[in-house]
Amino acid sequence: MTSGESRPTTRADVARRAGVSTAVVSYVVNDGPRPVASQTRRRVLEAIRELGYHPNPSARALKTGSTGLIGVVVPEILNAYFSEFVDAIDVAARRRASSILLSITHEDAGTEKEVVASLVNRGVDSLIFNCRLVNTELYQAGDPRIPRVLLDRSTPVGEIPAFGADLAMGARLATEHLVGHGHTRIGYVGGPLPDDRADFRRDAWQTVLEERELPLLSPAITAWDRNGGHQGAQELLDRPEPPTAIFAASDQIAIGVMHALHQRRLRIPDDVAVVSLDGTAETAYSWPSLTTVRQPFEVMAEAAIAALTGPPEPGTRTLFPMTLQVRASCGCHQDQESLE
Repeated sequence: MTSGESRPTTRADVARRAGVSTAVVSYVVNDGPRPVASQTRRRVLEAIRELGYHPNPSARALKTGSTGLIGVVVPEILNAYFSEFVDAIDVAARRRASSILLSITHEDAGTEKEVVASLVNRGVDSLIFNCRLVNTELYQAGDPRIPRVLLDRSTPVGEIPAFGADLAMGARLATEHLVGHGHTRIGYVGGPLPDDRADFRRDAWQTVLEERELPLLSPAITAWDRNGGHQGAQELLDRPEPPTAIFAASDQIAIGVMHALHQRRLRIPDDVAVVSLDGTAETAYSWPSLTTVRQPFEVMAEAAIAALTGPPEPGTRTLFPMTLQVRASCGCHQDQESLE
């Protein structure tokens, strides 16, 4: 929106709408250098939203030495898991009058080098790595004074702080929920991980079964996608004693698992129950709706953005609790399921 036929909205327009000075608008947009009362800040932010005001990045960079850009590196966006993270990061960044500049690695070493260098050359103020780089030296690329964080990680890289979900807790919630439904043969379908990375999902699943003295089925390790889930389910179902429940290590894997069950005319959850881990939006629209353990995308993104603008905490590790979202695929709430 603009305040005239063709003239872009200015800081003065926002100031008039909010009933403050242009300096106060600047303090809100740039998060300083002077504090602004919370009620006044809300009034200014509301005026910014109503008028569609966008600060001039070139002018801001010249005046403050800051571009207001946060570089975000992800491996892909076709997977809803990464799309929801990107959306949460964008929302958190905009709350601080910043914008994100997205780059996709496609998990290729050559592409990694190009995209990270491009972000640095474009003058980003900070970097969020929502991925695992093949070339770990790239985590430190560019000016060492550029703040950077790791998102969806349980361990830091050097002094770069890490923010991630408590995957062990999430996997325990999923497995114990299936045990609570009376299942004793619970299969696991997951994807491969590097030798130097702990598989918290698989380890927690195994621990729960051992604690309950239940049979430990050999896990099906395939790929982190729908096809991997489909293949893993086929592998489990072809065994002499197939599982009556499956814990899928991700939502994408779970969708593939459910497709394999449907193909075999097996009823979910009557013949085989399914629970996944991640909690992306598509799980509510699978058939039947998928019980999943949700990662707190918004909370983690907010914490990562706050770490970029706050005092540095080198080498720290922050894990966030996960929550079980109970739906129909586990055997709960079946009476509430309908085609509507």
